[in-house]
Amino acid sequence: MERRREIEVERKSSAAVPPALCPSISPPPWLRGSVASPLNVADRLTLAYLIFSTALIIVCRRNIPQWATLIVIHLGLIVMIFGLAYARKRSVPVLSLLSHWYPPLIFLFFFEEIGLTVHAIFPGWFDEYLINADYAVFGVHPTVWIEGFSNYWLTEYMQLAYTSYFLLTVGLGAYLWIRGRREDFAVFIASTCAAYYLCYVIFILFPIESPHHTLRHLQSVELSGGPFTAFINLIEKHGRVHGGAFPSAHVAGSVVTLISAWRFARRAGYWLTPLVLSVCLATVYGRYHYAMDVFAGILMAVIGCWLGRKLCSASQYRSRY
Repeated sequence: MERRREIEVERKSSAAVPPALCPSISPPPWLRGSVASPLNVADRLTLAYLIFSTALIIVCRRNIPQWATLIVIHLGLIVMIFGLAYARKRSVPVLSLLSHWYPPLIFLFFFEEIGLTVHAIFPGWFDEYLINADYAVFGVHPTVWIEGFSNYWLTEYMQLAYTSYFLLTVGLGAYLWIRGRREDFAVFIASTCAAYYLCYVIFILFPIESPHHTLRHLQSVELSGGPFTAFINLIEKHGRVHGGAFPSAHVAGSVVTLISAWRFARRAGYWLTPLVLSVCLATVYGRYHYAMDVFAGILMAVIGCWLGRKLCSASQYRSRY
């Protein structure tokens, strides 16, 4: 009789664990995290990319300018991430807050770094494949065809949309944070990390210049606008990264924000939709990307959102049970 009661208790306990939290295929343990580890999913994804890029720099250092400086910076970033994770676990003021918010800041460095590492493996460019793919699908070069619709106000709006993509990530993150939705915020940041780091890896494995360089001889219309156009032209003149076009990181980050908004803040999803669509169009209108870059960026966003949610779910399950 006593043994029957023990079996009944064990059966009820096992049934209390939701099947959805026990997937048959789980992420690697080093990405899932553990109860004792201070690292969250965004930390682990960032460290994974840092390890990949540092190993790449060491192995391919002959093809990378300033490779020694980059290694020192990477080691410093690794130390910083562990320090911030420790501060988060200890609830250290300011540093604890920064430990949740540093990924959007570190993305800027990683993207600029691509200008130095883009030819680490392949010395040339693969633009011809995307040019041919665009032409095969649309029957025209999209960046050349769309200039027939250009005018002052459209150019100004497109450049404004193009520059807004980074604010989308910060804006939705701030909305979730202020409303105290920490788990949703963690999933959103992890999804953004996954999407961006996938883009950065592909930048190196498949170097692309962009139509700004390759199709310049076909462009016959100058895109003239107002202050936003002048601002983006100034940035492009002094800080344009040569490479890093496929997939479009602008599109990947914006679409992650849109998917996350529809998931976590439905009302924001309604007004973000036209803005994100404008970002996608602006990347082609401004001659920054091929149409194929946009499609690939959307794919990276979908994969990033799936991976971010899966890793965070596995991490939460591990910490609770």
